[in-house]
Amino acid sequence: MINDLEIYRQKQLEYQNDLGMLIVIANRYGDTDFLKKMVEEGKLDPLRVSEPEKWNSLHRANIWNPSSPETIRFYINKGVPVNAQDIYGMTPLHYAMRAENGDAAMVLLEAGADPNIETYADQGIPLAMIGGIPDRLDVLKAMLDKGADVYHPVKNANMSLLDFMKTYFSDDQSLKPVIALMEQYA
Repeated sequence: MINDLEIYRQKQLEYQNDLGMLIVIANRYGDTDFLKKMVEEGKLDPLRVSEPEKWNSLHRANIWNPSSPETIRFYINKGVPVNAQDIYGMTPLHYAMRAENGDAAMVLLEAGADPNIETYADQGIPLAMIGGIPDRLDVLKAMLDKGADVYHPVKNANMSLLDFMKTYFSDDQSLKPVIALMEQYA
């Protein structure tokens, strides 16, 4: 069986002439030594924000593939804002949750990510994405401890997030512990 290091080395060879892909791969596998070297050589600006998407390095770290906690810490330590919103209103925490990357979400929350920042179109908050990783009650608890709003309104549903979860997902065995924990913060 091929382990992660072997896969990483194969990807490095495959994309050896594509710096952008090498950075994406380093992000995924947590090769912060490579990222640091690219910063030192002026080939990577961790504070760069893409146009027109307004993605910073923390957004990009979880857009295509979930990145390692080491990668997330690397960019946080470089001063990349954890609560920056892109053109959709999504923060790095939204992207970590969408990527079902609980480890990245935890690092972001520890660094001050706000679990109540809404997206622009549907006013969704990261807490509403917990259904993708229902086994990560630690992430849910961290969001709730940071003040995530269980009563946040669900657009077009005319009810709170907690009521929405109870109404539509109370029979889902994997979400019962999620709902129970959310109720403790109600």
